[in-house]
Amino acid sequence: MIKLIDVNEENWLDFRRLSVSEAQKGFLDSPLGILARGYVYRHDRARVIGIEEDDTVIGVALVRDLDDEPACYDLQQFMIDARFQGKGCGTAALRMILSELEKERKYDCVEVCVKKTDAAALRVYEKTGFIDTGYIDEEVPDALNLMYNFSDHPSAFSDVLISDFSDPLFQAAFQTYFSELGITVKDWDGLFREMNDEGDNQAFVRTATDGSVIGFIQFKPTKFTSWFFEETCGFIREFWISKANRNAGHGSALLRLAESCFKEHGMHTSILTTDTAGSFYLKHGYRKAPGCKAKNEDEVFVKLL
Repeated sequence: MIKLIDVNEENWLDFRRLSVSEAQKGFLDSPLGILARGYVYRHDRARVIGIEEDDTVIGVALVRDLDDEPACYDLQQFMIDARFQGKGCGTAALRMILSELEKERKYDCVEVCVKKTDAAALRVYEKTGFIDTGYIDEEVPDALNLMYNFSDHPSAFSDVLISDFSDPLFQAAFQTYFSELGITVKDWDGLFREMNDEGDNQAFVRTATDGSVIGFIQFKPTKFTSWFFEETCGFIREFWISKANRNAGHGSALLRLAESCFKEHGMHTSILTTDTAGSFYLKHGYRKAPGCKAKNEDEVFVKLL
């Protein structure tokens, strides 16, 4: 039976004896290297997790916290000894690790970086529900970034799709958002009335159990036409997470909601501008649009859904 165990002064030598095939050594750190990483990343709450089968140590994993958006658990290393591969041990152990992280639920997702040529590892991650984000780190261009998203936690928050921007809760959150940006609005009633009059604005608003707004993402369909072609894209207009709730995965969750809404309505491209959160969107599969210029001079980002 597979189980997860702590690595301590009594059993750490058992982990030192783990090994993988020669082909896999280019993808993973050594067992001692993994234990060392656990110490180096101790300030990021790094945890070295041992994996046993019937009292025999068969693997080791390392998980740490990433507080930068998209805030998530970072599965730094995941190793199963070569003698126990191909028997379902890796898949079972990974599911157990994901289950334990979901119980803790500091974040709502887990990220892992996997070399494109590590076919065996990619199969295990895909089998357990990891999805390719499309993001390629410039420092490791030969690796894919995969993400596993926990199911929504209904007791912690709720998401509501609105199209009436006279809602006082939304208006208070929007005013806070503009205040943080240093934007002054002389006629708030006129601004919210304009949002309603356009007729195609919508927003997902995430609220906590006490009724306070965690954040919102506002969007609308935008049609691009030429003399021959026409495409309707999902345009993300405004996006805000309250300061008290940042770096907890809410931004990632709201972005996924908007993208799903786009696809449900036949829009397969998401587009936005930003001058503050470029790395956040890059990690979620967006790309800078070369040659595309926003009227406010901000960078333009697009993603094929």
